[in-house]
Amino acid sequence: MVADPRRGAAAPEPLGRMYAGKSAEERRADQRRRIVRAAIEEFAARGYHRTSVEDIVRRARTSRSAFYAFFDNREDAMYGALQTSLRALLDAVRRAVFAAGPADDPVAVGIGAYVRHLCEDPAAAAVVLLEGVGTSPEVNALRSRTRRDLADLIRDVWAERDPEAAAAPQARAISVGIIGIITESMVHLVETGRLAEGPDHVPALVAAVERVLSPR
Repeated sequence: MVADPRRGAAAPEPLGRMYAGKSAEERRADQRRRIVRAAIEEFAARGYHRTSVEDIVRRARTSRSAFYAFFDNREDAMYGALQTSLRALLDAVRRAVFAAGPADDPVAVGIGAYVRHLCEDPAAAAVVLLEGVGTSPEVNALRSRTRRDLADLIRDVWAERDPEAAAAPQARAISVGIIGIITESMVHLVETGRLAEGPDHVPALVAAVERVLSPR
């Protein structure tokens, strides 16, 4: 509220008022992003079960009241951290595949983008591949939706090579299985502290997926 000299009382702030060049809505969005990023870093560093709201608040350099303005509890913060990380991963793969040229192999492009994105953000990779597993039914449902989205992208690529196979009733399950091949390889690297080796595994992963998708 701001003082209104005509009334000597407080008047409502104008909508969209700017603070340090940002509107209240932009500042609120920035604060949420900062808290989500702090949650990603803390869950990756400490593990979900050893991370407290206080840990997240401390890393975000904000207050508990700010945290609870966006999230109900630690579980809710995990959902936000995983949602942000999965969305960024999915967007990176889609952008790479859609930007591929006629001479590019979309399988190699997609797998390369998937692995590269995880390697560029190890904390988010730990949340996606390890810490976000099984923390709540809502988190499990989010992971399943993202897995289906990636599987649908694989089916689109598959349909260009073998339309009949890609349209078969079992095609979705096979596509999900392909996601499993790639993901479990990355899980192994994260668990053994070797995520940086991810790009070295791309050729073998591409060859494995190519064999599954090749017309028989």
